[in-house]
Amino acid sequence: MVKECFRTFLSMLMMTSLASQVRAETFTFAIGEWPPFISQHAPGFGLHSQKVTEVFKSRGHDAQFEFLPWRRSLALTKQGSLAATFSWSYVKARTADYHYPKTPIDTLKDVYFYAKHRFPEELPPLSFEDLKGRGLTVVGIAGYWYQEPLEKIGVTFQSVATEEQAWTMLLHGRADIYIENDIVGREHSRTILGQEAAGIGMSEPIRIEPLFILFSKNHPDGAKMLEIWDSFEAEDAESFEGPAIR
Repeated sequence: MVKECFRTFLSMLMMTSLASQVRAETFTFAIGEWPPFISQHAPGFGLHSQKVTEVFKSRGHDAQFEFLPWRRSLALTKQGSLAATFSWSYVKARTADYHYPKTPIDTLKDVYFYAKHRFPEELPPLSFEDLKGRGLTVVGIAGYWYQEPLEKIGVTFQSVATEEQAWTMLLHGRADIYIENDIVGREHSRTILGQEAAGIGMSEPIRIEPLFILFSKNHPDGAKMLEIWDSFEAEDAESFEGPAIR
């Protein structure tokens, strides 16, 4: 009887193991370059990619990453060609096409970067209305969260396609301010400007914003991946509604 029970137990254990292997899947995420959080050249493809890998691995799944231009990552996830993309902030209009998880992948700070010789006494975290009142100009990436509100208020906004263009304009006085995440900005300024990055200052945060994985509503794996992520993070889950970073 004992031997029979033991054989039954082993059989059930093997069936459970095989079922687990069958359920194991590989999920693909669309992402772009945003070091140190996301990068083809960083260990584990960056801090955010490492977290995604660890969460899905803990549930018996593998995560792989397809590096694309940011807008293409968002578009392909929206149409369902790829199942998910990160890291993005909350935009209410996006909820029609993407599932937002309960828990963000990270919470980051946006600041003003500026040339120290232009503001020797440092630049405080002014409101956009104050920027307009002081006649300050802002350089930024086309389509990012700050463009529309800055232009609506009447701040002079100079749109560029790349971070390199923005940092170069800031360094040479062709704009007063560049808005960026504090960690990303410090990394990019050193990479792009080299020793001249020492001449760049940074304000206190102008806002603190959570970032999320967007799971496609039009891909068959989107809802499943959302459930995996939220099941891991359930204890710290928080809902958030706010403006967009990207």
